[in-house]
Amino acid sequence: MPNGKGQLDCSYCLYFDGSGYPDGFGEERTCYFHHVILPMAHDLRHNRVCCHFEPNEAFERHGGIGPFSTVAGNFAKFGHPMEPGVLYEFPYPNPSAIEESALLRVPNSRNDS
Repeated sequence: MPNGKGQLDCSYCLYFDGSGYPDGFGEERTCYFHHVILPMAHDLRHNRVCCHFEPNEAFERHGGIGPFSTVAGNFAKFGHPMEPGVLYEFPYPNPSAIEESALLRVPNSRNDS
């Protein structure tokens, strides 16, 4: 994520088993929202994210939220809706190239594990 600090990524999510970029970026780590181990990114330079992203403190500290940058605004850059339970990845700085990466759970169902 060169020069990509503060970009949407699982490593900046409250539910991610890490403390914010670069901790866990692209690595297999636990997602406490979906109760699964997230798979590694197909391309280790890509950002991973799902529609359940909730920013942690590091996201704001690294410039992800500010007077002209909001989480909703960052999601709008993807250009299409995201399915619940699906992990996506995209190359920074090209969010419109987002693609499905993995199914974490059947959309609109729960993982009770």
